[in-house]
This record gives sequence, structure tokens and C-alpha cells, in this order.
Amino acid sequence: MFADAMEKQEAFLNKIANKLDYTRHSLKDEPFRPQSTINLKKLQGLSQDELLQVAKEQSDAIYTDFKVIKKADLAQNLETIFEEKGHGNYIIPDDERFNEYQLTDLVNHPNTYVWKKGADYRQENLNAANQANIGIAFAEYLLAESATVVFETNAGHGRTLQFLPQHFVAIIPKSKIVPRITQATADYNQKVLRGEKIGSNLSFISGPSNSGDIEMILVVGVHGPLSMTYLVLEDA
Repeated sequence: MFADAMEKQEAFLNKIANKLDYTRHSLKDEPFRPQSTINLKKLQGLSQDELLQVAKEQSDAIYTDFKVIKKADLAQNLETIFEEKGHGNYIIPDDERFNEYQLTDLVNHPNTYVWKKGADYRQENLNAANQANIGIAFAEYLLAESATVVFETNAGHGRTLQFLPQHFVAIIPKSKIVPRITQATADYNQKVLRGEKIGSNLSFISGPSNSGDIEMILVVGVHGPLSMTYLVLEDA
């Protein structure tokens, strides 16, 4: 199917080129050479602690709660957040990391819905996300420059899991903090080149949505979660 799509793409581009009386070129023959390398240089050379500080300062600017905790204290901190947000229903992805990080009590909690794999559960998953007070998931990266968390959509983690709950908690190991989107996309590119499977969709989320359009009054959580919390885990 991929080969068929490539053939259709080539036919489409050739048709346009013929209509425009234009000779097509390729990046192989004329490679793109950026005039600036700021995308590679910005925030380079910073330690993980320095990137952590950048991410924290930016999180404050986008109205996102930011906590640095020890891995051993993750369950306790989640319980504190649940109390602050009013408990209710929880939703989490089908992700082995919840067991690896000793969050089995959350996984097995009667109010926790674990995302179900398969098209047959699509509506059930959507309903559960819509009715959840708190969504919790592990982020793949935290981009320090913009305090953006990155999530992968896969069979056990649908896109609506981080958009429909009233509140959302992102868990990020400190080692997953990178300077900016350049490094995250470069990592994904390398995975693709190695033939590794990645999610069908990548979500880049920079805190809760906000708007000041109405009478210049800032409202946070206009659409999506009303609040977001980043829990950064010290790796040691």
C-alpha cells in the first residue's frame, strides 16, 4: 500500500510539473541548506538540571503546575493531586510503565478506566475520557524551551485521553527533558530509520489552553483540561 501511495504521489507531482512547464528537482540533487542553525544551537550544552530550570520557568508562564519529585514518591504525589482536584473518575493508557513505577493501586482502583485496545471499544474509550475528572499518562519528552509535553497515540493510548478529562497529569522522567522540538523530532526520525514502530500520531501539548479574547480577560482551560500538572521524576 505504501508503494502504491508513492506512485500516486509521483504521478500527481509530475502532472503539476507538466501543467506548469516546470522541471522537477529533488533534495538529493539540490539539498536544503538552512541559512541559520539556531534550531540546533539554542539551549545546546545545558545540563539536565539547567534544562529542568528552563522548563520550570516556562511552565510557570503557561499556567502549568510543575513539580520535581523522586520516583519513590510518585504514588504519594499523585494521591495529593487527586485530593486537590476532587478525585472522581481517572483514565490512564494501557502502559506497562504504570506497573514499572509501582502505580498498581492506581491501575486497579475501581474508579480507574484503562484505555482498551481495538476499534470495538472506540465509543467506550471516548465516553470514559469524557467522564474522567483526571487523566494521567507518561510523556515521551518534555521540551524545555516551550514546556511542551509529547505523547504518542497508539492502540493503548488514544488522542482524546489527554484532551477530554477535566484535569491532566503528565509524568516525565528527568532524562526525557530535551532542549526543544528539534531534538525530539530528530529522535523520532532516527527511530523510523531504524525501522522501529512509533505512534500513529504525536501530540505536542504546551499546558492548558487559554484565551484573552473576551474583554481582555484571561481564561485558562477554554477547551481541553482545566488544569495541567507536570511531575518530573528524578531518575536516581
